[in-house]
Amino acid sequence: MSALFRGKFLDHLKHCFKRGDLAFPGSISHLKEPGTFDIFRKQFYEKKWVVYCKPPFGGPEGVLQYLGRYTHRVAISNNRILTNRDGKVSFLWRDYADDNCQKTMTLTTDEFIRRFLLHVLPERYVRIRHFGLLANRNRKDNIAACHKMLGGKNATKEKKRETWQEQLLRICGIDVTVCSICQKGKMCRMERLLPVRCKSPPEFIR
Repeated sequence: MSALFRGKFLDHLKHCFKRGDLAFPGSISHLKEPGTFDIFRKQFYEKKWVVYCKPPFGGPEGVLQYLGRYTHRVAISNNRILTNRDGKVSFLWRDYADDNCQKTMTLTTDEFIRRFLLHVLPERYVRIRHFGLLANRNRKDNIAACHKMLGGKNATKEKKRETWQEQLLRICGIDVTVCSICQKGKMCRMERLLPVRCKSPPEFIR
């Protein structure tokens, strides 16, 4: 497969050169001289090409699972952390240079935290950005226009916003509204007690 891909790629490169579709800016503009490009192209036949190919995704579930590992994960999962004691953290890692072998690394707590924080995005940066029709600026109007042109129903009505309690119950199965004592009754907020600011401690009354 490597040899086949190399041949197809370099052959297509030759046809693009003959049609004038290739541009040679700056220091490589000398390739436009007669015969120079052929010499340049033929030297790649002597190099070893590494072609990586894997089976396609089995459906939308596979695509979401693949993307989820990059967009909704932290720097290191809990199951990779082995120990955390005496000011040192030991965790598992894979050495791709050593035949993908799994090894153990031990770092000081400060160094571990420093490396972990390198994966934290700066303020106002996000992992996922939408462009085109799904850009945040005009997404609502664009989706409504698409539904109208497709003759479908307008599905842009705002849904009821999910509370953090409902989200925790849906994802983790933990219902924080259940009484922790009897495990039957439901707890609900009756009143919000705001912190009271006092300039001095209360006076002692005899």
